[in-house]
Amino acid sequence: MKRKNILKFVSLLGIGSFVMLAAASCTTSVNPTPNPTPNPEPKPNPPSGGMSGGMNGGNTNPGGGQGMMDSAAQELTAARTALTSLLASKNANVEMYSDYAKIKNDLTTAYTTAEQTSQNSSATLEQVKNATSTLQTAINTANSNKQKFDQDHSELLKSYKNLKTVVGKKDAVVMELKDSKYSAILNEINSASLKAEKIIKETLDPISGEILTSKVITDETANIEKAINSETLMSQKENADQFANFKAYTIVKDKIMGTDDTHNQSQPANYSFVGYSVDVTGTTTAPAWETALPNWNYAQRTIFTSGDQPTKIDTPAASDEAPAQPLSNVSWIYSLAGNGAKYTLDFTYYGPSTGYLYFPYKLVKNSDSVGLQYKLNNSPTETAITFGNMQNANGPTAIVDSINIAKVTLSNLNFGANKIEFSVPAEKVAPMIGNMYLTSLADEANKQTIENSIFGNSVTTENNRTIISVDALSGYSLASDWSTFIGRYADQQLTLDGKMMRDQKYYLIGYIGGNTGARNVTGITEKTNEQRSPVASTPKTRTYTFYVNAPKAGAYYIKGVFASKVRRDLKFSTGDMSSNNVTIQQLSTNNLTTLRTFDTSAKTGPTRVTTVSNRKTLTLVQGLNKIVVSGATADNGNAPNFGYLEFILNETQPETTNVSNPS
Repeated sequence: MKRKNILKFVSLLGIGSFVMLAAASCTTSVNPTPNPTPNPEPKPNPPSGGMSGGMNGGNTNPGGGQGMMDSAAQELTAARTALTSLLASKNANVEMYSDYAKIKNDLTTAYTTAEQTSQNSSATLEQVKNATSTLQTAINTANSNKQKFDQDHSELLKSYKNLKTVVGKKDAVVMELKDSKYSAILNEINSASLKAEKIIKETLDPISGEILTSKVITDETANIEKAINSETLMSQKENADQFANFKAYTIVKDKIMGTDDTHNQSQPANYSFVGYSVDVTGTTTAPAWETALPNWNYAQRTIFTSGDQPTKIDTPAASDEAPAQPLSNVSWIYSLAGNGAKYTLDFTYYGPSTGYLYFPYKLVKNSDSVGLQYKLNNSPTETAITFGNMQNANGPTAIVDSINIAKVTLSNLNFGANKIEFSVPAEKVAPMIGNMYLTSLADEANKQTIENSIFGNSVTTENNRTIISVDALSGYSLASDWSTFIGRYADQQLTLDGKMMRDQKYYLIGYIGGNTGARNVTGITEKTNEQRSPVASTPKTRTYTFYVNAPKAGAYYIKGVFASKVRRDLKFSTGDMSSNNVTIQQLSTNNLTTLRTFDTSAKTGPTRVTTVSNRKTLTLVQGLNKIVVSGATADNGNAPNFGYLEFILNETQPETTNVSNPS
């Protein structure tokens, strides 16, 4: 019996040892099961008697092999948890090296490898621990490499940080340039920052290529700072704002180059209205073969004093050094005659790359075969400007008695300095060309604004009445006789509607109507190139032509200021002078120091007037209306001096009896 118990014990001991050895071989490192704490107090034997535990048939290894397996799983779980925790730092850690592409790339690769192990459910404890260790080493290496790079490239780091700051400022600036009128400014800033943004994208330590020098980055920073300089940007935006409306360029004689001597004389000193609705053929003393073109290539409207001996008036000089300026900027190029003759327009422009050029034009005389072309900046060839009814023409056919407006689309304008050169094709002559108007917008509203400026129109609303005012000083218009002029009225005895106007100056148009008696120009001190043509040769043909840009079609009353020593009539017509006209009768102030107002809308009071057939309004179409002014029957067809014209829309009862046929 005793022998059987001993054999049983040995057998159990062998099995237990085998299980423990097998468990140990399945792990690389197992924490040993802690020994039980010794108990100093002896305990009585269990009541069952005999040997306890395995020796008496009990289990000598509580938990057995299952306990050892649980410990290994726990260790693997703990290792995976550590790896997962380390992987959780990926975004923050990788972001720390966003300016160091090589370091970031190596670290990202290490994270990717560790993630693959973490996602592998079959990975062993050793593989998990190796992945964790490798990733931690990569994190530490990235940190030390960054520190070393910063120490070795301190100036580069400083320049790079400044570049990023400036690019950030640029981003804030471009948010204020979303309007299309600033598109060129926006493009310029973006172009200036392209290389800088490439540098930032490739970082301080690019994956491929060489590390940049501090100077390269500093230069790119300076380019952006120049583009977003607040003063520069403000100036450019103001320029773009102005061109979104328009900018006017007065014709300047000195910019007409290459004209031959035959056609380069001074403008006629006796001319006031330098644009005429009849042929202008040149000097009255020149031989017939030389009268194809006038002997002057440029003329600007001149203002004279009123009275029997008018003299030329300029705006007083602003200082002793500054020259006197003309009172009117209305100017014309009469010709571009001569081999290589051209007119050059220089302008600074910060608007969109496409702009639009407008200018008034007409014929000098009906027999002219006109042609015009331009070259923009460094274009190798000229572009034709066409007039006529063909598709894409720049304007209607040029004629003598009307002013038309050309529109030229200018593509690929420079950001900054631009130059347009106008010239004439072979065997052609240029039309008369007026002041030039540039805009970056081609919409109808902007076009009307430019037309108003060209013709001296302004539109206001007073007491719910639409009023179009016409400024004879600034608006383009035509006379049919050289004697017609704009005269200044300024006298200590000057009155308007009975009120003293001692310190005021008024400008009225004289020598309209009739055809007898030329204006006395003996008082003109500058008598260069006097011309006594064109001359009205038939009665009542001395006319004045101007334009009214009506915002609405309808019947318009006429209001203005006049002066006349004798009773005279004043006739306003559109198109066919017999069908749509208003003739104001018997206007007189008895002298030329007394001015009065006439108003065809007035029913009572001193401004009320008498009109032929009681017709008080002129029918206008929406848009440009050509108005012709003349005398009528009184005083041999001579008209009073007049100015400050207003056209007032009859809102309540539009007139339909007059047929409008504007040119």
